[in-house]
Amino acid sequence: MHNQALSLLKVDRMHVAPRALELSPAAAQRRFNSVWAPLEELLSRLRPLPAGLVRFWLQQPGGHVIITHLPSSYEPGPRALKHHVLYNVACVSVSDLARDSLHALVPLGCLLDHLLGCGGVEDGKWLSEGGGLTPALSRVGARVAELFQLGNGFDEEARGHVRAYWARSLALYLHDRNALNVADPLMEKLLRTALFSTAFWRSHRV
Repeated sequence: MHNQALSLLKVDRMHVAPRALELSPAAAQRRFNSVWAPLEELLSRLRPLPAGLVRFWLQQPGGHVIITHLPSSYEPGPRALKHHVLYNVACVSVSDLARDSLHALVPLGCLLDHLLGCGGVEDGKWLSEGGGLTPALSRVGARVAELFQLGNGFDEEARGHVRAYWARSLALYLHDRNALNVADPLMEKLLRTALFSTAFWRSHRV
């Protein structure tokens, strides 16, 4: 079921921008032997996502990922790709993937913050701001806001804004969960027992 959910995510929501590898620095081109290799690398880093969370993602009308030579970022709202218009797009840099950088995963944290909080609607309340599409998700969002006030973000950027706190913490959970547990054990526990918990999604279907 987990592999099936990730396969659907790959087909339905993940894209590679034209010339993404060709326009990336030489070091990134040496790291990846084909234009599709960065996408497979990203998918491997998303394997800790439980099937329930991936299915939730796929139920939302927006929420795409573009592998690109441009800097990693999250862009709410519409973005053109070839002849299509995509909504709420996490742009992931080939260079960040080649360097195994935490920055490659931060846009995914932003995207999930937006989708979990309000389904990605414009001007909606993101999860980290206390939003949530279900009562269970709203409780998670409220807890994120509480933890942010404790000032335990693992770096200066995470301590600067609640959205950054959430996105960077989720990225670090995927990148190096033990490091997050050392720096911010309460956030690591929240992620482990809620969004990364199969039981959570089984009990709180969206």
